[in-house]
Amino acid sequence: MPGRNAPRPGRAILGGSFNPPHTGHLRLAIEVCEALGEYVHGLDMVPCATPPHKSLTGMLPFDLRAALLEACLHALPRIRCNRLEGERPGPSYTWDTLQDYRQANPEESLFFLLGSPDFALLPAWRHGPELPSLCHLLVAPRDGQTRQDFLRTARALWPEAKECAPPPFSACSLLPPFGHPVHFLPVPWLEVSASRIRQRWMQGRNVDFLVPREALALLREQEATVRACWQGDGETC
Repeated sequence: MPGRNAPRPGRAILGGSFNPPHTGHLRLAIEVCEALGEYVHGLDMVPCATPPHKSLTGMLPFDLRAALLEACLHALPRIRCNRLEGERPGPSYTWDTLQDYRQANPEESLFFLLGSPDFALLPAWRHGPELPSLCHLLVAPRDGQTRQDFLRTARALWPEAKECAPPPFSACSLLPPFGHPVHFLPVPWLEVSASRIRQRWMQGRNVDFLVPREALALLREQEATVRACWQGDGETC
């Protein structure tokens, strides 16, 4: 069981456009659930309704992206899709989403996962450097990022942060001057590209084993909508 000073059990959160969801997303969710073990009850995959830093051109409708994700998760009982960002107007800010989680379950720990490239971009996010006031940040390395790269980025964000004793799932943890620790979580990350999947789909090429079978069946069922969106023809896509 977690020790006396360990985080309370809670829920992990993985956000994204999921346009479309693919095996890289699912493997990452599984790896994080296994790494955190009893520290989490499960993991929520949260599709972004209106990405603040991306154009909606080429984006499948929110309900279709959520349905694709849900189709993939039937056999993964610890992982679920949460559609809460589709219930809010305006841009889908992580800050607002985490506040919604906090208000719904104030006693539950939150573990928000992001890759090392996004971690470096936190100053450009709405209240990005303040996110530890709402959750534990889990930083998964990409592109060969190391523990030292993590520490360098974290100290640039929070110059007064100090290393602290990491829980078992973390290779290194840093405590900002407020809120919860930030953890370096070296889990495997499959390099699967959603943009490349879209390109292959539009070219009529095989995307088996890149997109889960259940989602692939739904993409085929909704082919007219998918093609209109991925060609950038649909105003609401």
